[in-house]
Amino acid sequence: MKGFRQLAVLFFLLLSYPVFGENGQHPMSEIERSVTQHLSISEDWVKKDLDSALIHALEAKKHFAELTSAELKMRILNNLGDIYRSKGELATALNYYLRSKSMIDEAIVKQPKDIQLQLLKSDVRLRIGTLYLQLQNYDKSLFYYESALSILEKVGTKAPKADLALRKLKIYNNIAAVFIQQQDYETALIYFRNALELNHAVNDETYESSILNNIGICYLEKNERDLASHYFQKSLKLRKKAGDKQGCAQVLNNIGKNEVYKGNFELASSYFEQALTLSREIGSKESALITLQSLSTLKDTMGDYREALRFYRQYKLLNDSIFNTESRTAIASLEEAHKRENEKKKYEADRLKSQFTTLALVATLVLLLLAALLLIIVMRSRVKNSRLQQEKLTLEQKNLDLMHKTLQENLEFKERELVANALFLLKNNELIARIKDTLLKAKSSFTRENQLVIQEIITELRASQHTSGWDEFERHFTQVHSQFYQALQEKFPNLTSNEMKLCAFLRLNMSTKDISAITNQSVNSITVARSRLRKKLNIDGEDVHLINFLLSL
Repeated sequence: MKGFRQLAVLFFLLLSYPVFGENGQHPMSEIERSVTQHLSISEDWVKKDLDSALIHALEAKKHFAELTSAELKMRILNNLGDIYRSKGELATALNYYLRSKSMIDEAIVKQPKDIQLQLLKSDVRLRIGTLYLQLQNYDKSLFYYESALSILEKVGTKAPKADLALRKLKIYNNIAAVFIQQQDYETALIYFRNALELNHAVNDETYESSILNNIGICYLEKNERDLASHYFQKSLKLRKKAGDKQGCAQVLNNIGKNEVYKGNFELASSYFEQALTLSREIGSKESALITLQSLSTLKDTMGDYREALRFYRQYKLLNDSIFNTESRTAIASLEEAHKRENEKKKYEADRLKSQFTTLALVATLVLLLLAALLLIIVMRSRVKNSRLQQEKLTLEQKNLDLMHKTLQENLEFKERELVANALFLLKNNELIARIKDTLLKAKSSFTRENQLVIQEIITELRASQHTSGWDEFERHFTQVHSQFYQALQEKFPNLTSNEMKLCAFLRLNMSTKDISAITNQSVNSITVARSRLRKKLNIDGEDVHLINFLLSL
């Protein structure tokens, strides 16, 4: 069930984003009409065929530099971000969203009272929050959702009631998705029902179908199968009516999960295969990813291990293409670049302001120069030299602060990357170990010929475990926490390499169960090793926590 929850988050995000047209202040040019037409077609195809949607989005983007409408430019960027997010190219999607965010923030500086710009500001933060929800970064996701909601609260009654209701219901829908990941289903249901109530003002069946499906997921996790089936069927009916293939794939996958819990494995398999066919038709990697894992788990439960392994390999290949280290690194780099760009713009604005002040002061000094030529020349020279020296010192200090901040951020990034790699190894080893154990238990019940096939599969699974990854992990850990290793070796030179590795895992605040899964040792062995380690580290009594002790080094 936990695996289903982690992947289900990718599909809480199917509510349509708002479509913005021109504000009617001037007639549309031929180029604007063409761009608007391509965008409308692209937005209509997002849930049906991502490749077709991308073709029209790129056609609209060809005229980006020629457009004068900031809102139309933002719409192009947001549409491209939505398409690449649905295709699983998250770094590319984030790049478009951040460009849109910067453009909106700059426009608001010039027009702070423009309500439409405030609504766009909320929309792009909703999109960025949605992307982080797909990455399962729930803290950042909630930050952007709450930021979007705060902007809408400040707008208040200045915007049309339907526009506010539309945006709020989507934010509530996605906030509820975060609570589902935290297994707080009652709170999630409160948000979903609030979203459903807001939809009465919008009266849109697309939004209603998405919320109904998400309510069904809550009841699925609460083990209320009949209620879950009721909401899934209502959602599926609306999505079939709208021709929403992506939405239908999502609901079919959820219905399949519900049938698995009921024990109807053949029926569940049929629903999963329908969902997989639709996902591949529209090119949605996220939808296919969920369904492939569901099929792999189901076939394993049914004892069809060859099919389980086939679907698992497809899932693994697709999962790596979406959530690989390079993709996460690219996303982190985009975040840092965007942050530095904002800091650079702020610094430039401060510098221009400082220059303006300086010029005003120089003008004043020139007026004084007319009254007392010789004296003022000498005084101005001294003041100018003093100011330049002070500005030089200030600039040097800012550069030092920026360098320190950059180094700190790089260290934090490497720390997050290290934890992410460790968690990846953990999940990979857990899944392979589970499949391997299942095959070993079932091996004796097969014929000798089939036992040979099973043994080949077990051998292949063992070979696939990332044994070479430990050296890479230790190398990265040493780079990030070089002082930690040095302090350990200086204070406790008698520690073995295995004890040093255990210290590294504990330094990352990993549990005994997680360490057991990564190292392929029993929980009892890890517990004994921890006890021996406490003795070697001279930690007496239970008052001193082992992890806190290591964190203090």
